[in-house]
Amino acid sequence: MTMKMKWLTILAVLAVAVSGCGAASEQGNGGQGAAEPPAQESPTETTPPAEQPAEEPAEELGVETGAEVEIETSIEGMSEKVKVTEYTLTPFGIRYVLRSVMGAPAVENGQVVYKSQMGDDVATIAVEALAGVSLDEAVAEAQKRYADGYEAAELADIGIDLNGYPGKVQGFQKGNYLYGFNAFDVDGTAVVIHSSYPQDAGDGMGAVLYELIQSLKGE
Repeated sequence: MTMKMKWLTILAVLAVAVSGCGAASEQGNGGQGAAEPPAQESPTETTPPAEQPAEEPAEELGVETGAEVEIETSIEGMSEKVKVTEYTLTPFGIRYVLRSVMGAPAVENGQVVYKSQMGDDVATIAVEALAGVSLDEAVAEAQKRYADGYEAAELADIGIDLNGYPGKVQGFQKGNYLYGFNAFDVDGTAVVIHSSYPQDAGDGMGAVLYELIQSLKGE
């Protein structure tokens, strides 16, 4: 049998099968024509998923400037009264004081930065707050800043008798500048204070940093 004949035979068989099904359907309905098509089901209504509230972006670090007050401090072993300004880190509610001579703060790259001109040199103090960051994580991140070309002192612990919070400190030197950071765990928020100043200003800036660190308070 040729291929053409095979296809004709298959088509004929299919035609007979279809015809037989049609006849059986008419008999099953009393011979009253083809069965009525089933009723179409109405489409099921779907409820769109409820929109999830958008996450609020984290508030950026800011600083509120408070009153200027006078405190008694020790400079190179001598007691002296100096003017300091009260500051609050927002939205953390972390408070501290800093010598007014350090100038007005500016928020730069997520840090509150103070700068004071010292002749041809500049003293800088930068304060940052890191919510949900552990003290060890904050220290590891701070150390990265001084990884290239800085001579490092040993990392040391700061006891809670200074301001009530556990902390760590490390100093560095590069050229004629002294650098360093003091990091504290303030009620679960890591507060890191970076500093840099010319070497010959070490005593005076040491007192400035000590006053700031000692005054550090959480909400």
